[in-house]
Parts: sequence; C-alpha cells; structure tokens
Amino acid sequence: MKKALILAYDFPPYNSIGGQRPYSWYLYLKESGIEPTVVTRHWDIPISGPNDCYLPSKNRVTTTENLEQGTIIRAPFNPTFRDKLIGKTDILSVFFRKLLSFLEVISSSRIAALDGKRTIYETAEKLMQEQKFDVIIATGEPFILFHYAANLSAKFNTPWIGDYRDGWSTNFHASGAFSFLTELFEKQTVKSASLLTTAAPIFSKQIAELTGREEDKIPVILNGYFEEKFNPENVVELKPKFSIAHVGTLYPFQRIETFLDGLQLFLDKNPEAEFEVNFYGLNFYPDQIARIKGHSRASQIKFTDKMPHADIIMEMLSSHLLLLLATPDKHQIYAKVFDYLASGRPILLVENDCGPLEQILSNRGNATICSNASDVASYLEQVYFHPKLLVSEVNSDDTFTRRNQTKRFAEAVLKAIEK
Repeated sequence: MKKALILAYDFPPYNSIGGQRPYSWYLYLKESGIEPTVVTRHWDIPISGPNDCYLPSKNRVTTTENLEQGTIIRAPFNPTFRDKLIGKTDILSVFFRKLLSFLEVISSSRIAALDGKRTIYETAEKLMQEQKFDVIIATGEPFILFHYAANLSAKFNTPWIGDYRDGWSTNFHASGAFSFLTELFEKQTVKSASLLTTAAPIFSKQIAELTGREEDKIPVILNGYFEEKFNPENVVELKPKFSIAHVGTLYPFQRIETFLDGLQLFLDKNPEAEFEVNFYGLNFYPDQIARIKGHSRASQIKFTDKMPHADIIMEMLSSHLLLLLATPDKHQIYAKVFDYLASGRPILLVENDCGPLEQILSNRGNATICSNASDVASYLEQVYFHPKLLVSEVNSDDTFTRRNQTKRFAEAVLKAIEK
C-alpha cells in the first residue's frame, strides 16, 4: 500500500465542488492501493456567503481523524490582513486586496504574515518529519498548495503531483491582473511536479502550452458523481408546480441572458403559466443574483442559500427540468453536469458550448440544447404544456462516477511514483 499526503483547502464539511474532488480521493483511493492522508483546514463555522470563508476557525488546535478510508488532519485557519479586506468595496480596500493577493501568491513562502493558509503547510511539514509518504498531491485552487507541495517535495525527496480543478495564470490573464508574473511563478512552481492532472481537456491544453509538457501526458480526471447517493430504486415525486432547477455556481461568462430572454418570450405568450425557476445555492453569489435581477423581473425566479449535497440531490430529482448554462467561448466541464446525469432528469443546455458538454449530452435521449432565446421559448412551451415529454432516463453508465474517476487518478499516481 502506497501512502499519499493530500493537500486540500476545500474539504467537507464545507459543501463545495472543490471539496468533493479530494473527498472522493479520500473515499476511494484505498481501493486502488493508495492510503490517503488529507491535510486541510477546519471548516467549523456556518458558511452562508463567500466572506464567511475568511472568518477564523473556532477550533484553534490541529485535529486528527483516523478512519477506515484514511486519515484527515485539520489545521486552524487564521485570516490575514488581505482576508479581512474581503467584502470591502471602497477603491483603496480593493486596490490593497488585489495587491496583497498577488504578493500572497509569489511571496508567502518568505512572508508568513501574507499567507492565511500556512497552517496547512506547517502541519504537512511536521507530519512528513514523523512519517514517510510515497507521494504528495496538491489540488488547486488555491494554487499556493502547489507551492507547498513543491517545497515539501524538495525538502523530503518525495515526488509531488499537481491537480488543476481550474486554470491558474490563465484566470489571472482573463482578469488582466498581474498575468505575466503569475505565469512565470506558475511555470517555476510546477516544473518539478512528477505529474499534472486536470478536470477538463481545455486545462490540459492550456497547461501544455504554458509548461512545454505533452498534452496527452496531462491526464483529464473528470469530477463525476457519488454513485451511492443516487439510488435508481428510490422514487421521488415531482414538485406540484412545474419546476426548473439550476444548481450551484453561475459564472460571469455563462449565457444566462439567453435563457432569461427565452423565458420572457415564453411568459409574454403565456402570462398565466404557473412554474418556478430555482437557483439553488446562488445566495452565495450576490453579484450573479444582481445580474439575473437586472436582466429579468420574472417573479417566478427564486434563489436559495447553500444546501447540503443530499438536499440538493432531492431538489434535482423532484424538479421537472435541470438547467445547465455554458458558452461556446469556454470549453469547461462543470461538475454539476455529472449529478444532473446521475439524477436522470431532463437537461436543458443554454447555450451550446460546441465542446465537451455537447459531446457528453449528445448521448442522452432527454437532453436538449438551445443556443438562442427563440429556441428556449419554444422548448419551454413544448414541455410546459406537454410535461409527459419530460421523462427520467436511468443512468446505466458508470464512466462518470467519482469511484471510476478516482481509479483512473490512482493509476496515473502509481505510474508517477514508479518513475
């Protein structure tokens, strides 16, 4: 049995897509001959909005949980001055926050006061002084964890693996903030990694271009769904009112306006229609709520706080239609699509990404793709007045299970260790 030290910032009980990925490794790696030890932070306060993530943890000591699947070590979280500026919108605070964010990325190994995540590094370092690990795995973002892994790798002569859940300097480039220096720091950090993995093909392509590695040597490990949370024998009744559900994050580049315009066309033609559109968890992203409200005043649109994953699944199963938003400008694979597939409920993709989402959904008999408002309105009218067209399709393919994707990840990790 090989031993892996996993550095993960997001991790349960914090309910985030970023936390589900390392949690699946923790659950299933042992099945492939790798014993995981996860080092994360305490998530012991209620998280109702982004700013809550920067509040200090209640627990001020490091704790250890030894369970059948592996070990979880949780370190205290201490916010930095930059963290305390989160949520402030005046020009000076925003400027200093951006400056400190950049300095945190490039200087935190030398200036501990800039690094609110340093307890994860210190905990991992102490652990490696006490026991030997065969590999270090860091999942980002935050990508400072890659820097931790690279430092620990050099100090203890242990190979390390960097897992990209998202882009690093490519995200900075999109915002125009310190992109050049961030790109240099990224290349310098990951050059010592024995293996880099990603959550979508577009990231593999970008990383290959940045680092000079071969794209096919940067495996894509999809997020997937937890199969045990979807029991096809459980029958869940649909909501009494026609319901459209969107789950989780809404990104600025996703074409929500196309859907909202189509919804308005439908309402203009059918003003008496009784239905609801629920954006589950979007209260966590007030900017996106403002974006929706600024584009549509439809009273049928509702927003909720973050919810436990099990509750989200029940909301999906009881909804008539699941809304997936995308854009042809970004070929990303949003983690929610796998839960959507596992639920078996009909899926509406707006707009066509002309990429991986189209490829995944093209094999589903109850998935529909609309790329303009007129098509959205026509589709909504069709399924609203003929709800029998919206049928569940039992998911019989285990390709997208978290267990299967972890098995693929383990195979890549073991090969990296052998090298």
